[in-house]
Amino acid sequence: MRCTACHAPTSADRMGMAGRVVTRMLPAAVAGAEEVTGPGEGVADDGCASCHASDIEEVTDRDGIRVLHPACATGSPCIDCHGDAAHGDTVRVRRTYKMESCTACHQAEKATLECDVCHSAHTQHERLERGPWQVTHGSQWSQTHGLGSLRSCGVCHPSDYCVRCHGTALPHPPGFGQSHGDEAAQGLSVCTACHDADTLCTPCHGVEMPHPVGFLPEHSSIAGGVEDPTCTRCHDTDECVACHVRHVHPGNAAQPPRAGD
Repeated sequence: MRCTACHAPTSADRMGMAGRVVTRMLPAAVAGAEEVTGPGEGVADDGCASCHASDIEEVTDRDGIRVLHPACATGSPCIDCHGDAAHGDTVRVRRTYKMESCTACHQAEKATLECDVCHSAHTQHERLERGPWQVTHGSQWSQTHGLGSLRSCGVCHPSDYCVRCHGTALPHPPGFGQSHGDEAAQGLSVCTACHDADTLCTPCHGVEMPHPVGFLPEHSSIAGGVEDPTCTRCHDTDECVACHVRHVHPGNAAQPPRAGD
């Protein structure tokens, strides 16, 4: 196959390609450059379809993977999944199909997630030993499974699968940032199993979290009043009033607050 078959299938394309060859590729080759730099040029689908149009109308099976292009590749250029065609590993920007992309679409479209619909070869065990699945399902899976996409986990595992070990809903539901304090108060170990308090909790809250021993006697030097947003993010102002207005002074009986206090 000539370069023009993919990069310049029409006469107009060939003129543009000839210009790039003369102005960029030949000077770079003469200068001894290891690769041609500059903006990359996309490959139009016309060049691919000139040979493969009939093949992609039906289910194609290659390397044990079955794909129905009219359903799975609608609106996507060929190079999104086949960016390494012809050039292999030397292509400047390598794009290839990934299972995560397929399953994300199947989930969004409520399509089947059965393995054998797309895989015509290899057992489930063999599939999990390839690519990113090898990382999340390998011998160190208890430490590495968090490196995977949570959406990908849901392809095989039920929604409550994570809760069995983590003790909380994963992925965290909408609004969790406003409600997670109640769960953290019940047992911080649930949070620190995945998160580091020094790098996540403290920077977000703006104050050391969880509050260290001896924080209460010293908190007046940190809080800027009952309306301090650092405090009111988690605490209601009534908690401040309960101590600072309605408390019992030494030697005096507790008195209800007066009107206007």
